[in-house]
Amino acid sequence: MFSKKCTYGDFLKSGEKIATNILASRLQTLEENGIITKSGHPDSKAKVLYKLTQKGIDLLPLMIEINLWAEKYYTIPAERKAMLIEVKKDKEAFIKTATKELKSET
Repeated sequence: MFSKKCTYGDFLKSGEKIATNILASRLQTLEENGIITKSGHPDSKAKVLYKLTQKGIDLLPLMIEINLWAEKYYTIPAERKAMLIEVKKDKEAFIKTATKELKSET
């Protein structure tokens, strides 16, 4: 949602260092629950694009609150801190803009 990753390979390369079997299972669960959809990649038949559904986009306010909580208690990446600075300036405006951006990606 925040890092704009869209393919299995993108997720695999992220800093979480998730095991391939766990990643595959979680993506399948998210798809089964209507949080994401998968579709063919326009540049490669071997790749799949994962995109948020409206149901997934509707989780944005909750994800922001979780990130605000995490910032209090944990070390978070610099790009996430930068995002939270913008959130703290005007949370409602941030959510509105981010929601519009996420919808345009679907």
